[in-house]
Amino acid sequence: MQQSVVLKASNDGYELILRQEASFDDIMVDLKVLLDRLQADNTTDKQISFDLDTANRLLTAEQNQKVTQLIQRYPLFSIHKLTADVILTADALAMIERDTVHLVNQIIRNGQVVEITGDVLFFGKIHEGGVLRATGSIFVMGEVNGALEAGYPDHNDAVIVSPLATVPRVRVGELLELVDLEKVVDGTNVVYINDIQALDYQPLQQLKRVRPKLFTRNGGRV
Repeated sequence: MQQSVVLKASNDGYELILRQEASFDDIMVDLKVLLDRLQADNTTDKQISFDLDTANRLLTAEQNQKVTQLIQRYPLFSIHKLTADVILTADALAMIERDTVHLVNQIIRNGQVVEITGDVLFFGKIHEGGVLRATGSIFVMGEVNGALEAGYPDHNDAVIVSPLATVPRVRVGELLELVDLEKVVDGTNVVYINDIQALDYQPLQQLKRVRPKLFTRNGGRV
């Protein structure tokens, strides 16, 4: 049985990775077992600092508090930083220039097409065969096994911000293609139309470079 929490050594210490497919209850059980073992193996009083990586899982404030409180039970353990491949709501809102932003939290089932006018922050779940289609950009914070179509039908400046490991098809503006996993980057991808009018994939940290207008707020920069 695959563990829901994985410990990896890094240059700065240790990294705790929470598997996306595991339930939060399983994560808490496995995390306690792992911490107990580390405490028993730690024969010195050396402080151990963890980088906590939630991968494509976005912890709620309550879940984050529970994880933090568990680690704080061990005097020699602490959390150095918390990282995730998904974007936080506040970060996503800060990226969006338009006035019309839709927060969508629903299940899109096989054969269903949900069409939104404007930009979308998607918190729900898209089943295989389902389609989320927006006239603006799509920022994914949920689970997607169906198709994502941004800038529909011809807004070529739109972007899709999403992990793509389970997404079969993407469309931006007039360009549609099957997702080639050999082309995508690890973690969250920015899918956009590049200067040669082809769909391109970049890591999330490149969003400001490829679409700087998304960061323009009230004449300033964020």
